[in-house]
Amino acid sequence: ERKVLAERFHIHTVLTCHQPGQTNMSQNTNINESIIVAQRHEGTRPSTRFINLDRMPADENEINDLHQCLTECPTGQVANGWGEVSYWPTSRVAEGDWSAAIWRSPELADASARYASHEDLESMRQSGISTHQTGRELTDSHRRTTSNVPGSIMLLSSSGKGGQDRIEAKPDECWAPKRLDEKIRQANGGTYPESEKILNKAGYLLVSFRQDNSTARLTAVASGEKLLGTGWMPAPGLSPEEAKATAVFMNSTVGRIQLMRNTGMKLTYPTYPPAAYTNIRIPNIKDDHIRSILADCWERTKDMVVPQFQQGECEVRRLWDEAVAEAMDWDADELTHLRQLLHNEPHVRGLGYGQYADEVGIEPAVRERFNELADQWERETVLLSRMGRAIKHPAYREIISMGEPVAPLILERMRETGGHWFAALRAITGANPVKRSDRGKIAVMQESWLEWGEANGLI
Repeated sequence: ERKVLAERFHIHTVLTCHQPGQTNMSQNTNINESIIVAQRHEGTRPSTRFINLDRMPADENEINDLHQCLTECPTGQVANGWGEVSYWPTSRVAEGDWSAAIWRSPELADASARYASHEDLESMRQSGISTHQTGRELTDSHRRTTSNVPGSIMLLSSSGKGGQDRIEAKPDECWAPKRLDEKIRQANGGTYPESEKILNKAGYLLVSFRQDNSTARLTAVASGEKLLGTGWMPAPGLSPEEAKATAVFMNSTVGRIQLMRNTGMKLTYPTYPPAAYTNIRIPNIKDDHIRSILADCWERTKDMVVPQFQQGECEVRRLWDEAVAEAMDWDADELTHLRQLLHNEPHVRGLGYGQYADEVGIEPAVRERFNELADQWERETVLLSRMGRAIKHPAYREIISMGEPVAPLILERMRETGGHWFAALRAITGANPVKRSDRGKIAVMQESWLEWGEANGLI
């Protein structure tokens, strides 16, 4: 669609906002939106202007001020702390690459595009690496169980702050075929067909399927044994050493900024299907020099706990970047600079440029309306025995439609009075920190959400 639009019109301006909780340009949405100004233009088309706002104007006076400041700012930092203006090459726009809207930092936008076509790297498709979303197949044919059940499979599930916290993959769930029929097993040489079929997709490397860009820790993990995943996708066909080398590169700054160009509709909680990895560019891991340096780094860092993305600079990410720079003969200082820019990205840090956690406020009108609706919902559904009916109540649905600004209010109310707010939080944030084994345990579910809220700066 972007390519078609760029063919018909000159894309003059793309305006987007990067303040967390203010990324939607229309009401009652929970997706990231931009305003696009397109015009008919004869002849050679100039570059596209990208306006990255650090906050949305709150009233007519601020709108007038923003307009005046933009009029006086052809490029660079906009006065009064509004944000920054930069330009994106016409060739990239024509190809459908408008990823400059993803990044608050124009430097990161440019770097992510450059590395996505870097001549020293090759796409995962060219490397013969494919990923498999095995979660659905497991759900259809297997069930969670204990490790001593015949035909069981160990796999990776959680990819959030409570899941994998080291680059060495550690299985955290065990699944077994739904039909444990001994006759079927004996007829198949002592194996279960359901397990054997899906085990063919197991790999030493697993990459993230979905994650919160603020609270997650890793984009890829590796192991000395083949594994499957639900929150993770296996990439079969690699040797253990190749998998370890690839995992280090995918977790380096260059690997991360490439992957984060494929966000979908939500910057904060993207989903990465197999197609998102197809064009990710990685080093030639068949090269002995490159592979040995990266795999050695994996061995040196496999026992190091990896902090959440939002926690910023850390030793383990510095070591990964240094290994990549050495293996590829790149400038280590450039990777350090890009890593520090990435730490400050609003959808990584959880705060806008120049914003501090103690300054984040909630509009009084939003709080008042939320309290009215929450009181109404609790009052009119208190006698309902089925929560499925309660969450269909108009007041509950309106709260969901209010979007991200009410997420802190829901968590605040949950902490003070409890309540079954799980469906609303999932719908608004796109997250789900509750482990499958804890579903139905209301107190535990509430605690999981409150921990998530604290980690994300919402409480």
